Amino acid sequence: MFFSITPFVLLLISLFVIIIIIVRKFPQLTLLDVENIPEVRQCRQKDDLLRKRVDKNFAVSQKSWSERIKPIIKKLKEIQLSFRKYVGKVEKEAVSRVKRKDKPIKPVGAEETHTLEILTQEAVHAFEEGKYDLAEEKYISAIRLDPRNKKAYSGLGDVYINQDQIEEAEETLEFLLTLDKNNDAVYVKLGNLAEEKGDITRAVEFYQQAILINDQISTRFIKLSELLRSLEEYDTALEAVSQALELEPNNPKYLDKMVEIAIMVGDSGLAEEAYNQLRMVNPENQKLEALRSKIDKM
Repeated sequence: MFFSITPFVLLLISLFVIIIIIVRKFPQLTLLDVENIPEVRQCRQKDDLLRKRVDKNFAVSQKSWSERIKPIIKKLKEIQLSFRKYVGKVEKEAVSRVKRKDKPIKPVGAEETHTLEILTQEAVHAFEEGKYDLAEEKYISAIRLDPRNKKAYSGLGDVYINQDQIEEAEETLEFLLTLDKNNDAVYVKLGNLAEEKGDITRAVEFYQQAILINDQISTRFIKLSELLRSLEEYDTALEAVSQALELEPNNPKYLDKMVEIAIMVGDSGLAEEAYNQLRMVNPENQKLEALRSKIDKM
């Protein structure tokens, strides 16, 4: 009995001693500054250093990225501005078109008609004398009196052509087509302007349109063939010359071109036929010998 109680008493005494030690040391434990422990402080310093490096790298990367996308943002802004201007222009033209339709044009009276005749005559004389500024002034005055005066627009277009004001000439002639869509001469002028600008494809389109309206002018077929040759469209150019020869079968210049293009496309029969006809209508042509040599080599 005595031996069974003794272990229990010893356990209680041990617990009591431990409690006394903890109570006595507790104030010292609460005063312990964990932040000042060397190991802890070193770990904190490493964390701070890593955080600063990350922040610095992020700032540098953000600045570099910002510099790289600046040109892109600038270009996007320019595109946006250009698009806004385009939309504004389209809207303005649409409104102007509606106003022109809604607002009827006042018929030109007898007195105004007489004034128009005088203005256009004065414009023609000024143009013939090379006084293009005066001619322009007269034609514009005529257009103010009659906004649909075809003769005034045609003359004004010629003034701009002779002044090498290509854009103004194109705008004037294209507007004239809205008043007179079957004016084949206007298409020819626009074709010449397109050629002058180096837009041969568009020049071909204008000449084709002029020929569709009036196919009785041989020089237009020849001009079309020359434009097509510059585009290396030799088969179509040959057809254009053939059409010109139907109108003027004995024209030596046209026959000469027929021989040359027939050689280009490799049509020896057509080249021989055109050559023989050229020799008959123009036996003194200095190119006959050279053309004969080319045909023989085919």
